[in-house]
Amino acid sequence: MKRILLVFFSILAITPLVAQRFTDFGIIAGGCYYNGEINPTRLFYKTQPAFAGFFRWNIDKRHAVRISGYYMSLQGSDADFPDRVFTERNPTSFSAQLLDYNAQFEFNFLPYISGDDAWMHSLYVAGGLGYTLVLSGSGTLNIPFGVGMKINLTDRLSLGGEWSFRKTFTDSLDGVESPLGRNLINNNDWYSSVGLFISYKFVKFAADCPVYD
Repeated sequence: MKRILLVFFSILAITPLVAQRFTDFGIIAGGCYYNGEINPTRLFYKTQPAFAGFFRWNIDKRHAVRISGYYMSLQGSDADFPDRVFTERNPTSFSAQLLDYNAQFEFNFLPYISGDDAWMHSLYVAGGLGYTLVLSGSGTLNIPFGVGMKINLTDRLSLGGEWSFRKTFTDSLDGVESPLGRNLINNNDWYSSVGLFISYKFVKFAADCPVYD
């Protein structure tokens, strides 16, 4: 599985280098939080710092592909939920550092060109496939999806914000198994990130050609 993922992300990384479209690179800074057995519903619970770098290949005004790498930290504790009853186990808490790699497809609701004042801003949705590597040694596939906004600051710099979610395929991020058992349906460990990003456009390619518009 790891070899398949390596090939998948390598292809996505090489494709922008040979495609005649413009690209941009950026960084994301914000926070992340966990949802699972300990915290099933609370948003922004024990929010921890999250940082990422990304590469975006802008296919056209509506579509883009982005490859990202995140560093995150997740925490949770039974003591934060005194009204909930945790049966058949001792009180527990956890802390985990992880790396998150993902490739996502972005769809812009409005026509948008990075660095072009004729197409200044847009809301967008994103979704794709990712891999979560917990630094203690375990790993799992994840499904990332989210919403965000992009806005051009200059002909090279763009600013934006994004709220994204990760559905994992493991029930062990928090060290607590679902009372319904471990299977695909009951794997309910999720994590989410919220952050601001800034990107810089290094190469324009066809975007500067009138035919492109």
